[in-house]
Amino acid sequence: PRGRIFESRVGLGEWNIIKKLPRKTAVSINDTAIFCVELDNECQNIRWLKNKEEVKASDRISITRSGKQYTMIIRECTMEDAGEIFTVTTGTPMLALFFPGIFMVKTSVTLGWSPPKLDRPIPIDGYVVERKKLTGFTWMRCHESHVPVPEFTVSNLAEEADYQFRVSAVNAHGQSPYLEFPGSMHLEPVLAVKTPLTTVEAVPGGDAMFTIDLTKTCSGTWYLNGKVLQESETYIIKRTQTTHNLIIKNVTKNDDGAEVKFVANNVDVSAAVRFTNKSRDIEKVSARLREEAKLQAELSDTDATVKWMKDGKELKDSEKYELQAVGKKHVLKIPLANFVNKEKTGGVIRAIAGKQAEFVSETSEANIMVKWYKDGKEITASKKFTMEDKGKLHKLVASAVTKEDEGTYTCKIGDDTLIFDLKVSGNLVIPSENLELVCEVSAASGTVVWKKDQTEVKQDQRTTIISQGTHRKLIVKNVTLQDQGSYTCETKNDKATFQVKVRGSDCTSPSLCVGTCGTTQDISEQGHSGEQ
Repeated sequence: PRGRIFESRVGLGEWNIIKKLPRKTAVSINDTAIFCVELDNECQNIRWLKNKEEVKASDRISITRSGKQYTMIIRECTMEDAGEIFTVTTGTPMLALFFPGIFMVKTSVTLGWSPPKLDRPIPIDGYVVERKKLTGFTWMRCHESHVPVPEFTVSNLAEEADYQFRVSAVNAHGQSPYLEFPGSMHLEPVLAVKTPLTTVEAVPGGDAMFTIDLTKTCSGTWYLNGKVLQESETYIIKRTQTTHNLIIKNVTKNDDGAEVKFVANNVDVSAAVRFTNKSRDIEKVSARLREEAKLQAELSDTDATVKWMKDGKELKDSEKYELQAVGKKHVLKIPLANFVNKEKTGGVIRAIAGKQAEFVSETSEANIMVKWYKDGKEITASKKFTMEDKGKLHKLVASAVTKEDEGTYTCKIGDDTLIFDLKVSGNLVIPSENLELVCEVSAASGTVVWKKDQTEVKQDQRTTIISQGTHRKLIVKNVTLQDQGSYTCETKNDKATFQVKVRGSDCTSPSLCVGTCGTTQDISEQGHSGEQ
């Protein structure tokens, strides 16, 4: 197809090449290079050339023939063996394939290639060179923009590994298939500093730790004020792959300003020890979660100005932090986390039967775990109850509430509590309005039977029965006094009951008129009967 620049077969006089020489062979010094071609017909006069000079067999070079295959093997390769290798036959032009042998430098490799010579050359806009680890599967591009010439040097790799390479040509019409370079090359990163040394601040009697991270694994030497350091009780020297560490134990004031240097091959970096005014003695205060913490300091000067700091930021007297000063003693109290805005969050929660009820609490601290209770029994997450914690806000959601869900709900954190009283009620059905009853089954394929006063309800002009997923609906349009009564949604082993009252009947209290528009109950194929 147009745009493809590499041929799959190359003619050689009256012979066709079945197995071609690779475009390039790359081997390490002292390794073995193998070159092999295969023709579809035997040829008695194949010769091997290197840089246009014929190669003769020797103690390092073997030239063999097996049927239609012709092979040259060069053992213990040296830099002098690099060059352009050709196969020719007597009286025919050289093969239009060549590959200079490239010998690897540990930190880089130069790749070269050549498109075949065609009667009608195809324009090439550039090349794409990719690499992958020998043990990997993902090919990665070695450059950003297209390579303009048929040669590219790969260097500055981030990781030492055996790499494979391939190249492809591109033009305005597309991209050619990739041509993979045979073999693999072991490359290492150029030794350089990835994370440099930095000045270390220490206190007298404390430890100073220096760390440097290099791009490759190598040994190195630590110096202190120009003197080589050896591993001892005072100087702890460690190396983990590319990371080198030096710990100076029990530094003294004489070490203030001392120069620490690390040297490895062409890497030479230094840093210094600096003393700070920080006290070496740091008092650790332990406190149980959800308990008050108290920090206390006693000064020699009563008039000294005191600031309490947390992670470098000054703390002010507030609801969260209590600052006290009595004579030379200064105290910081971190109170126990508690509920805030109780007047806005607690109290009576009113919900409509079949709808969800939400209980919300707010704590003085974020990321505090709270516990929810109903009538003294702890609530756990379930289909009925879900719990959400976002920062300082905590929410309990009860779905499809019924009269049985009424009661006292409590949110607790430590000894602090927030109390809610849930009241569930329904709406009166007004004559000429629509009544909608909903029950939910455990499986979408479940079947139910709707009944009113033990008589099965059938669809008609005013009555519609709908199945949507796991929801089953009974809709009665333009209700009248005759539509009030006891409705049930029944499966084989379970049922949900709705008591419907219509305004104008003997309904004397709204609290008795439940099970109206939007009322939902859950039933399952197996379980106990539930009534509302």
